[in-house]
Amino acid sequence: MEKEIKLNGENTIYGSIRVPAAGKGKYPAILIIAGSGPLDRDGNDRKGKYPTNLYKDIAHYMTDLGFVTFRYDKRGTGKSDGEWIATGLSDLVEDAKKSIEFLQSHPNVDTEKIIVCGHSEGTVIATKLTESFNLAGVMLLSGGVDNVIEATNKQRLLSYKELQELPGFKGWLYRQLKIDVKGEKQFEKQMRKIMESDKDIVKIQLFFKYPAKWTREHHAYNTREALKKVTCPVFALQGNKDVLVDGEVLNELSNLVQGKSEFHIISNMEHGLRVQTEPKSILNMRKIFKEILKRPIHEDALKTMATWLKENYKSDEIIMDNREIS
Repeated sequence: MEKEIKLNGENTIYGSIRVPAAGKGKYPAILIIAGSGPLDRDGNDRKGKYPTNLYKDIAHYMTDLGFVTFRYDKRGTGKSDGEWIATGLSDLVEDAKKSIEFLQSHPNVDTEKIIVCGHSEGTVIATKLTESFNLAGVMLLSGGVDNVIEATNKQRLLSYKELQELPGFKGWLYRQLKIDVKGEKQFEKQMRKIMESDKDIVKIQLFFKYPAKWTREHHAYNTREALKKVTCPVFALQGNKDVLVDGEVLNELSNLVQGKSEFHIISNMEHGLRVQTEPKSILNMRKIFKEILKRPIHEDALKTMATWLKENYKSDEIIMDNREIS
């Protein structure tokens, strides 16, 4: 039972709501929040080159467990209005707020049991939503604790390290060229331009458009301070093959949030929650991406999410579904 929804406002947002098959009564609800870039409600890019369907598959899985789910096209993606590259964190949060308000008004939603589930950048948006709503729970998938700027800084340093550790002449050359020192100088120059600008978009290296408003607002947002005020249950999930986030920071979670929390590191899982048996490498990430898209969402990730949802929101009513999603 999936239906397209139009949320009117200065920027019209389109999304999809799914209600459990029975379609009667009230159910706990989960708002699914996408990661960074021009990803639509299903987790697919604008050009259709990389159809992950990650959020669509997660929504279907969670609805089969007995939850209403809502996922939406971010500004400038799918059918929603706006320009994604000019959109800041504050804009993304406003659209997420509008989505929660929609769920609060829906006749099939138990308003005491609304959960936000963010993936990647969506974990930051989910964290910020706790400042405005009395949420029943927060799910942080492939992210959490670090803000986006901290995560991307670590990605950049990891890239330098892998390049300098390449075998033979290439590794020697990168070490001699001190690519880490030169790379950081160039990055700092670009960041100064962005931070000193008041424009939504700036051009880097003459013609590359860069989301300046988005960068400034993420830079200013302290996720750790925000987490200190969270009282609802918090669930975090990452893969040990995920090169885009730092799993070690999840050890801080229990000392940050006021309510109960738990985190899980899934073996052989990458950033998009799919199975990855190849070695962990940020340099080879794009090379193996198309192959990874052919694989299912990691079964252990699905079971771990289902267990947490059952324990906190559905008690014995939930159906533990062990099927794979491709």
